[in-house]
Amino acid sequence: MKTTFRLLLAAAICTSVSSPRARACPFCSAETRTLSEELADSDVVVLATLVEAPPESKRPTIDPETGEARFRIERALRGGEQLKDAKTITAIFFGEPRPGDKYFVRGVGSPPEWAIPIALSPTAVKYVDELDKLPAEGADRLAFFQDFLEHEEPLLAQDAYDEFARASYQALKDLKPRMQHDRIVTLLQNPQTSPSRRRLFFTMLGVCGDERDVPLIERMLLSDVRTIEPAAQALTAANLLVGGPLGGTLLSETLSIAERQEKLGLDAMVACYLTLVGEAGMDKIDARFLQDKTADYSHVYSVLQAIRFLAEEESVDIPRTRILQSARLLLDSPDFADQVIPDLARWEDWSVLDRLVEMYVKTDELGYQKFVREPIVTYLDVAAEQEGELADRALAGLKQAEEVDPAAFKRARSLRAFGFLGTAQLKKKPDDLKAEDPKAGKVGAKPQAAGEKAAPADDSVEPPNPVAATAEKASWQSPLEVAAPTGQSSAEQPAAEVPAVGQPAAEAEPAAAAPATPAETPPASEVAPVVRSAPPVAPAIPSPAVRIGVPLGAAAIFCGLFWIILRGPA
Repeated sequence: MKTTFRLLLAAAICTSVSSPRARACPFCSAETRTLSEELADSDVVVLATLVEAPPESKRPTIDPETGEARFRIERALRGGEQLKDAKTITAIFFGEPRPGDKYFVRGVGSPPEWAIPIALSPTAVKYVDELDKLPAEGADRLAFFQDFLEHEEPLLAQDAYDEFARASYQALKDLKPRMQHDRIVTLLQNPQTSPSRRRLFFTMLGVCGDERDVPLIERMLLSDVRTIEPAAQALTAANLLVGGPLGGTLLSETLSIAERQEKLGLDAMVACYLTLVGEAGMDKIDARFLQDKTADYSHVYSVLQAIRFLAEEESVDIPRTRILQSARLLLDSPDFADQVIPDLARWEDWSVLDRLVEMYVKTDELGYQKFVREPIVTYLDVAAEQEGELADRALAGLKQAEEVDPAAFKRARSLRAFGFLGTAQLKKKPDDLKAEDPKAGKVGAKPQAAGEKAAPADDSVEPPNPVAATAEKASWQSPLEVAAPTGQSSAEQPAAEVPAVGQPAAEAEPAAAAPATPAETPPASEVAPVVRSAPPVAPAIPSPAVRIGVPLGAAAIFCGLFWIILRGPA
């Protein structure tokens, strides 16, 4: 029951969180709607002056139906034709009224229903006037907002940050010649810089920085308060013995706070560091975070996020094989194994297939939690969609997994049918393509696994498995940001036989696939039977009512739980 609840909670998070794949700051999330979005989504937008504030007794506090103020229209920024001959408007007003101030007021509908006005300083008025003149996207647009990232007016600073968070990473790279490098370095060393801004500035430094910035980043990155904590504790004890000031007892806590401050935005910091130093820095990251069994959980998770970015971003000069080497270290951690397994499937790292089967069978014995089994089934499902000996080994593993824990096997198939365990495939990096054997088949084919026989070369043959073909066109998404996979899922492919939930995992190969040679066919006793000539079987997928009803039901349950918690004891 606990495992099911955890899986449902993870699924709810996955479906409720979405963000652009190629944001300018891959580690940032837009915090509010931008003023440009407000303009675009409004029927009417005016710049107005407050002329009559509501009486203090009627100013809204909780009830927004009272306290309307009157504004004189200065000019329309959008939808002026709807105003006709109107000279003034009324809108709900919050805050301290200052007659004569300018306000940004947006309306929706016809006649317009006016939103709460936003006060604008003279600088903000000029800022808003420039918005419609900017390009829709690209470096030229970001160049304007760059000057406002740390503006003294919170409205402008927030809007500029959200513009960067929504822009493409390519636009950020195109901005490189105009980036203010020294200012970025200064802001990164300012303890007042917020974590979200640090992430953005580290990402920008990864674009415009060079080897001169490496010592600073390395000092922040590799600092470890644990190395001096014993000395700090001894000093604290000595201070107590001699009756020193009480402030001396806070030394350890002060050092811990300083360490946390240094590590704010660690995911972007790691990505920046490795972008600048390349493969040479991977060993230091592994030793400091991934191989350290006592490393802080949040630090390790941040490094995992950075690894995902490095694997996705083709301009980063680190071979995929080296990135996978670091990712596989997390399989040793019971806290992170279930999070990295879907990544290894997306990145087509089949070198750990046998290890994952053993992990599924000996979950308790090896010290893992039960919920690690669902991503293992998904990994094996993706491997079974490949060709040759790899697919046969995966099918054998699936059969063994179903026998060991049928309930986990069924849950995994159900979650994948809903799209909660996406299997989008990562693009190949240029270095990975060069490293592959040209005799192994078409360009972009998977590296040959140990003991796996090479597939016959035939550049003219399309991928025989439509699931794999669809996956090659998709790209990676974070497990915390997983939405339904692009294209059809494996359960929706008409050309391949997909087993029903809970059934043995025998995959039906398309009729166009070349028949396997006797040397490639394992003994029937080792794997589940493979259907090679039967017609396609209708996929067993949930009905629309189930797919809609389950998330709504889960949402209702969570709302009820929150209501009980907030209501408190009677």
